[in-house]
Amino acid sequence: MAATTTPTPAGTTGEPPRPPRKETPKPLLERVPVPILMTAALALVIGVWQTVVSLGWVTEYVMPSPAATGIALWDVTLDLVTGGPVWDNFVISALQVLYGLIIAAVAGVVLGVLIAETTLGRRVLQPMMVALYAAPKVALAPLFVAWFGFDMTPKVVMAAVIAFFPVMVDTAAGLASVDENEDKLFKSMRASRWQRFYKLKLMNALPFVFAGLKSAAVLAVIGAIVAEFLGGGEGLGVMVQMASVGFALDRLFAFVVLLSAFAYLLYLAVDIVERRVVFWRSTGFLPSDS
Repeated sequence: MAATTTPTPAGTTGEPPRPPRKETPKPLLERVPVPILMTAALALVIGVWQTVVSLGWVTEYVMPSPAATGIALWDVTLDLVTGGPVWDNFVISALQVLYGLIIAAVAGVVLGVLIAETTLGRRVLQPMMVALYAAPKVALAPLFVAWFGFDMTPKVVMAAVIAFFPVMVDTAAGLASVDENEDKLFKSMRASRWQRFYKLKLMNALPFVFAGLKSAAVLAVIGAIVAEFLGGGEGLGVMVQMASVGFALDRLFAFVVLLSAFAYLLYLAVDIVERRVVFWRSTGFLPSDS
C-alpha cells in the first residue's frame, strides 16, 4: 500500500517563522523638515555674525551688524515691491541674466553635441572653448563694452560666456556616457544614427544637461552683475558699485542678499523644470520633502 503524504499548507515549511526585518532608522538630519534645517542654519549664521560684530572683532565700517543689514534689506525690498529705482534696475539685470542663460543653454547644448559626436568638435572646438573659458573675465568685460557699446548687449554676452561652459561639458559627458550594451541593442535593431542619438543618447544626457543648466543659472547672475559693475549703465551691479563707493556697506550687503535670492530662485526654477522633463529619474538636487 502506497504511503500517503499530507500536503503542507502554503507558507509553512516546518521552520520557525523569521522575525520581520526592522527598517533602519533615517539619520536625524534626514528626519528634520528642510525648512526647519534652513531656518536653524540661518539663525546660526546670524548669531555668529552678530557675536563677531558685538565683540568688536570686526568694526562695523567693514562688516555692518545683522540689524543694520536687515533695515537696509527692508528698504531695498520695499523699493523693489513698490516699483522704485531698485525695481527698475532689477528688471534690467533680470532680463540680462535670462537672455544670457538662454544663449548659454542653446550654445552649450549645440557645442556639447558637436564635441561628443564629431571629430572636429573634439579636436578643434573643445580646446578653443576651454581656452575661451580660461581667459580672465575681468579682462573680457571692457572688450565687450568696446565692441557692443554700453547698452544691454555686452552684459548679456558676458553672462552667456560665463554660463555656457558647464552646459557644454555636461552635455558632452552625458552623450558619451551611454551604456555600450544599450548602444549595441539599438544597432542590432537597425536603428539609424538619428534614432540612436535622439532616443538613446539624448535621453541619457538630459540629467547631465540639467545639471549644467543649474550651474549656468547661477553663473549667469554672476556674469551679468560683473559686467554691470565694470561696464556701467543700469542694473543692480551699478547699484552695488555705488553702495561700495559710498561705503554704504549695509546697503551693499542687502543687494548681495537680493542677488543671492534671485540666483537661488533661478536655480530652483531649473530644478522644477528638470523634475517635469526628466520624470523617469529622480535627478533633482533640491530636496522633495518639506
